[in-house]
Amino acid sequence: MDDLTDAVVRSERVSLRRPLDLPGVETLAAHYVRQQFKPHSHAEYLIGVITGGVHSVWCRGERHTALPGTLMSMRPGDVHHGNAAVESGWMQRMFYVDEDTMAEILGERLDISSAPLPDFKRCDHHDPLLAARLANIHDSIHGSQLTLTRDAAWAAFADVVAILAGGGLVDDAKFPVADTRAGRLVDYLHAHVETDVSLNTLSSLVSLRRRQTIDLFKSQTGLPPHAYHIGLKVRLVQDRLREGHAPAAAAMEAGFADQSHMARHFSAIVGMTPMAYARADRGRTFVL
Repeated sequence: MDDLTDAVVRSERVSLRRPLDLPGVETLAAHYVRQQFKPHSHAEYLIGVITGGVHSVWCRGERHTALPGTLMSMRPGDVHHGNAAVESGWMQRMFYVDEDTMAEILGERLDISSAPLPDFKRCDHHDPLLAARLANIHDSIHGSQLTLTRDAAWAAFADVVAILAGGGLVDDAKFPVADTRAGRLVDYLHAHVETDVSLNTLSSLVSLRRRQTIDLFKSQTGLPPHAYHIGLKVRLVQDRLREGHAPAAAAMEAGFADQSHMARHFSAIVGMTPMAYARADRGRTFVL
């Protein structure tokens, strides 16, 4: 289980996690109301997004008003401080990434062992689409208990960092239409539906880097491996529900962390709740 610290301070909510499979990384989700940060800096990169409220933050000699949809990018040593700009405070999702880990993940997307560390022309960037993307990535890394989901989100995080640093996206890897390596990956996921598979395991099967493995799999199946694997898990739950198993038991057998985790994915794929699916009779209509 993640090393999790949760605190509630004067109506404020803070959740800090250190994913065990991502050394050199901390993720934070917070709603601050009365918090006032004094001038300080971090030894790590700080990459994040404001998802609600308004944050007033001083960085690099000027004051910034961070509205929802604002991305924040600070280098190690950047001095900053801030507080709420409205009575309701602000909500943020943040990544703290040490320099070695940052060089490694940016190198992986370029198929090299280590990339130059990024610089950022600004500490704030208003890009609602990119902000929504980073928030979704944070949800997967901070909240998901499936390793493959976190691994895929981590690869996507490197793309966001590159965009913020002005590097843009690398072209998708091109693979032969009939690349048999993708078939080995598909077969492995089918044989391990109930397992918490990691991207490292899949990469070792085809002797590719993690990012290349994702690109290969998606080029052949239309889905990244974590989404494909979740689909297989949902199919297994459907089979067990049709056989009369309870949703909680079906979730456990398919390798979901718990019933609520399973239900979120199930509804998004099947279009109804697991309970409604389990009770469905031919020709019967449910109000969802």
